[in-house]
Amino acid sequence: MLGKINADSVVAGIDMGGTYIRIMIADLTGRVRAFVKTDTDLPPRQRSDTTLLLAQMREALVQAGCESSNVMFLAVGVAGLDDDEDKSWAERLASGFGLECPCQVVNDAIIAHRGALTGGPGILISSGTGSILLARTERGQWLRNYDFGHYAASGARFLAYQALYDVLAGRETPGDGILVRDMLRFFRAANLRELAESASRSFGLDHDRQDRLFGMFAPVVTREAEAGSPIAVRVCDEALRQIGVGVDMLAAFFDGPDIPISQTGSVASSDYFLNGLQELVCSQPGRRFDWIEPRLTPAAGALLIAYESLGLPAGDGMLNTLESSPYARA
Repeated sequence: MLGKINADSVVAGIDMGGTYIRIMIADLTGRVRAFVKTDTDLPPRQRSDTTLLLAQMREALVQAGCESSNVMFLAVGVAGLDDDEDKSWAERLASGFGLECPCQVVNDAIIAHRGALTGGPGILISSGTGSILLARTERGQWLRNYDFGHYAASGARFLAYQALYDVLAGRETPGDGILVRDMLRFFRAANLRELAESASRSFGLDHDRQDRLFGMFAPVVTREAEAGSPIAVRVCDEALRQIGVGVDMLAAFFDGPDIPISQTGSVASSDYFLNGLQELVCSQPGRRFDWIEPRLTPAAGALLIAYESLGLPAGDGMLNTLESSPYARA
């Protein structure tokens, strides 16, 4: 592959999550030449028509001023690629972008980890549309909280569901007034009785569309937690507690006393969660967490995988060049 590289060569990185698809193209010095971001109405696993993916890649190639033949490597992070049996549909989606170069498809948390910690060891807390805790130890071992059968219910929809349940259960207090008001407005209900009736019918939506709707309400929950709403605080603190349990399990596999830890995702990056995550205290004897601000976006993390796959290590110069792009900088 190195023999085919020339001055026009580029690599492509794709972040294919449950809410957006982000395509990034960069040259071999780390200069970002294209960035395309599009809403997605389907989780990756459910997408069968790849027409949209091909159109997105064509747009990115035009923006980058290059041909598909100039792309030397494609790295794709896909939400929902959790086990070996997921490889077939994930690789089919990756082929839908229409590139004929070598390709590596991984879980989207892998590219987020590579971007946030630029390939170094540490634990990534990913809470957005979904939730996963991912560790890479000093020895290069990858571990997920999923490997223990553990799940931290901190994805956006879980916060919204739990807040709704508490409200419908009559647990609101005067301090929850704004949360309840905005909940009624969001779900277009005149009062709590009407809200309960709509909820009992799943708001007239199938399961996936209802999850998507609730995910859109999560920013209200995290905002109101910051403002002191008792329901929102309880919901968010329970999610933080579950994250803490998972992170401590992963911390047991590290050798050093200082364990780098970072975050990605809309929930984890909200003010309330960010403050809570930065205050996490490691329960492993003699260990402590070293909070690291994420350096690069997940899409840029995919570019790092592409470079390394070509045998082009990402040194400080390349990282600095990538970081100079607002689309690659976390």
